[in-house]
Amino acid sequence: MRICLFTDSFLPYISGVSSAVFNQANEMASRGHDVSIFHPRAKRQDQLDSILGLDPSISCFGLPLSVPTPNIPKLRFSVPLFLFTYRRLKKKSPDLIHVHTEFGCGLEGMLLGRWKKVPVIGTFHTFFAEPEYLKQFHIPNFSFTRKAMWKYSVTFFNRCTHIVSPSKSVRDNLVQRGLSTQATLLSNGIERIQFRPKEEISAFRRSLGIDDFAFIYVGRISPEKSLEVMLGAFNQVVRVNPKAKLVIVGAGPSDPSIDRKLEEFGISNNVIRTGRIERDILMKENYPLLGDAFVTASKTENQPVSLLEAMAFGLPMIGPRARGIPELVQHGNDGLIFEPDDEFGMANAMIRLMKDETLHREMSAAALRNANEHRIDKIGDRLEKIYQDAVG
Repeated sequence: MRICLFTDSFLPYISGVSSAVFNQANEMASRGHDVSIFHPRAKRQDQLDSILGLDPSISCFGLPLSVPTPNIPKLRFSVPLFLFTYRRLKKKSPDLIHVHTEFGCGLEGMLLGRWKKVPVIGTFHTFFAEPEYLKQFHIPNFSFTRKAMWKYSVTFFNRCTHIVSPSKSVRDNLVQRGLSTQATLLSNGIERIQFRPKEEISAFRRSLGIDDFAFIYVGRISPEKSLEVMLGAFNQVVRVNPKAKLVIVGAGPSDPSIDRKLEEFGISNNVIRTGRIERDILMKENYPLLGDAFVTASKTENQPVSLLEAMAFGLPMIGPRARGIPELVQHGNDGLIFEPDDEFGMANAMIRLMKDETLHREMSAAALRNANEHRIDKIGDRLEKIYQDAVG
């Protein structure tokens, strides 16, 4: 099949969406399909000659007109012009189009799919209508604004041939708001993990001053991630174990406020900030293994790829009872769930996992088993079947 993927979130910008597109494109290409990715053209200084790890048979096209997103470096949204993509689709007509965002690139993919009269598959990744995201994109947080955003999203996805939903929470929200298109639950998928030798990981941890239990967060440093809750909880953990560490991998608009919070709590020496790590290095160097457990306080996650990847490294999860997190984390089995915005609940979960070696060992094994169900080759089987059925 000739498959065209359209997404406003793609490398060099790192996110769960860009990781999902990367993994799914690679998997389809490995099965012999002709895959193309259409995405916003990056700024000249951010443009990549090649994307490490991306199958060389995959064609990437940067749409010529895009605008930067305030406070989110490297993220750009395309302004649909159609002519650039029209010329390329005219030369090599696709069998199917898969849109991963409903704005910019996604809108262009949807309309060109209808022009070419080919199936359009849609994946809903992000709750853009939630207050946290409206604030992030400087959109007024009013009731009519949220309703308008939801109305647009539902209308957009109702124009698709089939919907792929990474979590039941996502699907239910769309259905409650009027989605009529068939929706299939399907994980974003994670690539195969190549583990480094244990002695190398031990040396890596020691080089950063990690000699006791450590928690790790991997993701964007921005308001919708509720990082203040995580830091408040970790502040309580340090009172119990002054040698505990928190590794924060990522960068974003909230960097200055997070640094101020660390100073306020007096835990700067317990927190290791790596900044932005390129995706291929993150996986190749096994960065998640800097931690013994993965933590997040974010209430806006559908199916965070960083969480799935951490599970694939055998890390137990600690996260809030919100959106898609409880669908991934089985409380008491491969992780612990706390109520949203509950610093004390999060701290208690962290302390419990830190103190109970047996519980940590059992949850680590369970995380590995759970992650196995999200392997990209398994997800690829189901996604390929959805594609074939849509084309048929």
